[in-house]
Amino acid sequence: MKTPCSISRAALLAIAAFTIAFTANAQRARLGKVQSLQATLDKSGPHPATAALTGPATLTCLNAVSEAPNSKPAPSCHVVGPGFNTDLEIGHTAKLTGAGNVTLTCNGQGPMLRCSARVDIPPPSH
Repeated sequence: MKTPCSISRAALLAIAAFTIAFTANAQRARLGKVQSLQATLDKSGPHPATAALTGPATLTCLNAVSEAPNSKPAPSCHVVGPGFNTDLEIGHTAKLTGAGNVTLTCNGQGPMLRCSARVDIPPPSH
């Protein structure tokens, strides 16, 4: 038989678990969203990465590498999206102005290129 103390303790634990879960979900909405893009270029051609945007966002070129040592020009990310169409060096950021698709391709010399970027989508404003 359960004592009143163990029943109230179980109820308190259930309320605490619900509160934590509800708070965690609310915080996620405030943080926005991050999406990773990875593209390659090889003998068969470019293999772009695409993301759909519902509004303004920023895209940061995280990495761009070539299998050719010391290739010139240095590998970079090529970004086409709302309000932006150019190459980005590693660590540089593009401001995408609105809804639409953003496409990442790799730019540079060599038999194989790899590049990656991060898209930061801000949370909806209330």
